[in-house]
Amino acid sequence: MYIDNSGADGHELKIEVDGHEYTEEATESYHHDGAMDTADVDGDDGGHTAYTDTDHDGTADLATRYDADGHVVGEAHFDSATGQWSQSSSGGSGMTVDTAQGEQNVGPATADTDGDGTNDTAVVTDAEGNTFLYTDADGDGKADYAMEIAANGQVTISQHTGDHQWTQIEHGHLDGSGNYQKDGAASPLLQFGADDRSWGGEQQADGQGLVRTDSTTGEWT
Repeated sequence: MYIDNSGADGHELKIEVDGHEYTEEATESYHHDGAMDTADVDGDDGGHTAYTDTDHDGTADLATRYDADGHVVGEAHFDSATGQWSQSSSGGSGMTVDTAQGEQNVGPATADTDGDGTNDTAVVTDAEGNTFLYTDADGDGKADYAMEIAANGQVTISQHTGDHQWTQIEHGHLDGSGNYQKDGAASPLLQFGADDRSWGGEQQADGQGLVRTDSTTGEWT
């Protein structure tokens, strides 16, 4: 594997490999949200590895391996506690979300929201500070619930209810202590794909939306 350790102007991404820290230039946006969070590193076999900083902390935590033909052949996640990369059991596919523009990959599940020992939730943070959690409740690799935690603390929870349809089932906010507080009854007829809050709409042009967890414990409520 070849890594250019010369540094980069603007969007620097730290990559830790075998105890060594490298710096690469992030030139791609993994979630197409305008935030440059992914750097490509060429391999010796003609393929390449895309290193992505999924939580925008400046250090790569997702490595997606492509062969010489551009096909995904593997995926690994970085454990900052151990400094090691571990292979994903998802085979590099990650979790998909059904949208009006088709299925979109939001990356691997990295959080366990029901406490059963299996990661079921993918977490995405955009350049504006909004956090999106997508949960696969039945283990089929597709998101069933979505939660958007806006930068201002507003929380929207939706459920996948049909082809290209997401229904808002609850709305709330984070209080001053960071705890989730449910607001009044949500409109059961608001569906993603039906108005300007839709996937691909003006407010969420990158196709991101929202998963239901307790903001303090991470468990389903």
